[in-house]
Amino acid sequence: MARILLAWELGSDYGHLMRFLTIARELARRGHEPIFALRELAHVDAILGDEPFAVLQAPIWAAQMGGLPQPISFAETLMRLGFLYPSQLSGLCRGWRSLVSLIAPDLLLFDYAPTALLATRGLSVPRAIVGASFSVPPATEPLPTYRWWRKEPLERIAAAELAVLTNANAVLARLGEAPMGRLADLLDANETMITGSAELDQYAGRVGARYWGDVSNLDKGVAPRWPAAGGKRVFAYLKPHFRDLEALLRALRTSNVSALIHAPGLPANTIHAHTAPNVAFSIEPLRMADVLRECVLGICHAGVSTVESLIAAGKPVLLLPQHLEQLMTAKRVEAIGAGLVADFEKPPPDYTALLRRLLDDPSFSEAARTIAGRYAGDRPEARVARIADRCEELLGERRHPRRLT
Repeated sequence: MARILLAWELGSDYGHLMRFLTIARELARRGHEPIFALRELAHVDAILGDEPFAVLQAPIWAAQMGGLPQPISFAETLMRLGFLYPSQLSGLCRGWRSLVSLIAPDLLLFDYAPTALLATRGLSVPRAIVGASFSVPPATEPLPTYRWWRKEPLERIAAAELAVLTNANAVLARLGEAPMGRLADLLDANETMITGSAELDQYAGRVGARYWGDVSNLDKGVAPRWPAAGGKRVFAYLKPHFRDLEALLRALRTSNVSALIHAPGLPANTIHAHTAPNVAFSIEPLRMADVLRECVLGICHAGVSTVESLIAAGKPVLLLPQHLEQLMTAKRVEAIGAGLVADFEKPPPDYTALLRRLLDDPSFSEAARTIAGRYAGDRPEARVARIADRCEELLGERRHPRRLT
């Protein structure tokens, strides 16, 4: 039996946790001991409440960074996570090293965990990155910008990378490890597993990558209870702080749809105001396997795991991105014709019109089904098994430990 630490540092929502759960279950079935170190514990009871896995709080950067512009690159994201301050970053890295030392894992799995990757450089434990494409930008110099559809200032990108690399190398020196030659070296690992499809890679134009397919867990949650009134079934996963929430809810209520909405944290008065014969709310997460089978349209904020699941089921999407990572996913969906986007950088759209287009124009469903058809023979269980197989190969390499470079 091997002990495997699954570390998640950045991001939010259910996707990271659902992905880890699916992998951990398969590893446990094979006799291994998965241990979770998680950024957020708020959803642990809902998602992992009946699971046997140990759960720990991951060391994370908790300070609020003021005075920085919105990030346009991976380096500028790292600036907001302690990489501007070598002393504080060193403390986080020591926290990660202490956690690894106490757990003594035989394998490390990282999902969007750049500080943990920095902290564990040079250790003899095999390391694998698993997760969405956004967290693993192509290893170019400089790293690609987020808005691949427009030009960004090269001087700003280069300056950010130099600052972050300099500070990260200062931390490595304190840890007694060799410096990195470029920022892309931060993403060095024994294996990188992008759990998604090439069509939805958030970095357009990536070459040479292997895509392992989405492995989100779809069997957790409660069975969907669709409203009896209305027409086609529409599923929505919404956040209470969404800019156009009221407008979208009104559009659903006044459209000929049967809408089922999961909006964690939505105030009770908002739920009461918009509950209707054709609109229902679920406080609990929904069992997505059922939702994907029964709905004809999905609405979400373009979280990549939710989008991958909907497209893989052949369902078109209305995407409501709230930040750049989600906008990158939304732009990819828009490019393949499988959905429409309400861009947060533009004025609010007519949501009734968007719903009508998606429900009445068959081209959106056809585009989603085309993508789904490419992966129809690749079952999620097979994808998870391949990831577990690779983990066990890395565990075999653990018998001959080597320092990572």
